[in-house]
Amino acid sequence: MRKDKVLVLYDEDEEYASLMGEYLLGSKGLPWKIAVCTTENDLGKVFGNRSASILMTSERSYRKELNRIDTDKIVILNEGNLKNKMPGSEGDVVNGRFSVIDKYQPAEDTLREILEIYMKDRNDDDPGESTDIKPGARLIGVFSPVRRCYQTTFSVLMGRLLLDRGKVLYLSFEFCEGCEELIQQEGVKNLSDLMYFIKSPPSVFSLRFKSMVRSLEGLDYIPAAISGTDIAEVSEEEWKTFLRRICTLEDYSYVILDLSESVRGIFGILRQCDRIYTLTRNDKVAKRKMESYEQVLEMYEYSDVRKKSIRCNPPYVSRVPAFSGNILSGELVDYIRKQIGVI
Repeated sequence: MRKDKVLVLYDEDEEYASLMGEYLLGSKGLPWKIAVCTTENDLGKVFGNRSASILMTSERSYRKELNRIDTDKIVILNEGNLKNKMPGSEGDVVNGRFSVIDKYQPAEDTLREILEIYMKDRNDDDPGESTDIKPGARLIGVFSPVRRCYQTTFSVLMGRLLLDRGKVLYLSFEFCEGCEELIQQEGVKNLSDLMYFIKSPPSVFSLRFKSMVRSLEGLDYIPAAISGTDIAEVSEEEWKTFLRRICTLEDYSYVILDLSESVRGIFGILRQCDRIYTLTRNDKVAKRKMESYEQVLEMYEYSDVRKKSIRCNPPYVSRVPAFSGNILSGELVDYIRKQIGVI
């Protein structure tokens, strides 16, 4: 029997249940309805004549009787005593019905793990729930043929400044992440893992995206690919499909692309952008590279890319601002704020 698309949070700790329930209810685009219970009586009412996709309960609230509840997954919120011990019967453990995650971690990490658990056994050919199309995000490209011109710094700081205007996603197409705060531990899923699902139905792709997205001071991002070979074979059309889905299916006002010339179809991707920031320097080598770049755009009939590009020459600073913490002042920040203008 197909389970109702409901996630039930059951925790006798009313404060935690209230805060986590509020976070889940405020998260858009989730594949389930959310129900929050703090007593066994409430739980009984929720499961009276229905089933659910996931039951999420705390270690202290878990009872063996909960195993009889009609639900696909039971997720235990570990409060520090379970360690590697898995509750439930041996059969439940073997078939993957039970999972244990840390209760005392950021709410966004808890949601990401829940989504990964939900998607683990999901059939990617199943379109699932239809996903509402939202007003398209504005796509901002940052690219330069000139090296060492603060491209990643410019992109990330611009993303943080734009948070005052709406929700922002930052995507790095560099092969080696240049922002220390964005470097992920080994084993964390990244952009190349997400692109593996680009041919999946839009609703499935959207859930995969939500399970991978992370946040830095409110700026959402997908960890960059570790190796260049991971994304070098992605076609221009696949990138366009990816960007179209991100801009129309997810709830962003702005999507910032920190682009690399190694990406296939770079000019076609730039053509999709609403605005392009082309960073440069004043030295002779930089000027020559910019001239060659603009000549190539004309040669291959991408003059429209050149016309909507804003050439920027960021001021040299002895110390690059931190990507986290307070970024409201400083010469480079002031310059970026001025360049943003009205997007």
